[in-house]
Amino acid sequence: MDELNEDMSRIDVDVYTAKVLSQWDWSREEDRAFGDSCSASSPGSACSSPDARSSNSGGCESQLKPKGKMSVKRRMKASEREKLRMRSLAEALHQLRDYLPPVYSRRGQPLTKIQTLKYTIQYIKELSSILDQQSAHARR
Repeated sequence: MDELNEDMSRIDVDVYTAKVLSQWDWSREEDRAFGDSCSASSPGSACSSPDARSSNSGGCESQLKPKGKMSVKRRMKASEREKLRMRSLAEALHQLRDYLPPVYSRRGQPLTKIQTLKYTIQYIKELSSILDQQSAHARR
């Protein structure tokens, strides 16, 4: 009997959750937060298809359907795009490392991505401080 009550309460929560989610305007929330990122190709998107994006009610039903397998060709293209994106990011980080003075580098080891970003922020703050001091002296 306890199992039945537990199942019934879970169903009530699931029904309520589905109702709330179906009324939620996911596409407008994403548009405000991330620009128009609600596309069929984005795996983390709340909308799985353009049809789900355009309808405000019933969007939850389309989300509950199992997704079809991505074609091999489409997956390969997505992998290639991701590889190029990561390569571009790595190049940008290497350029940042080149502009950092040797004081920030560790002996014989390249900086990690997060260290590079943090040290770059720190370096820019120090340069800005120097410029502010010089402009203050120039005004006197």
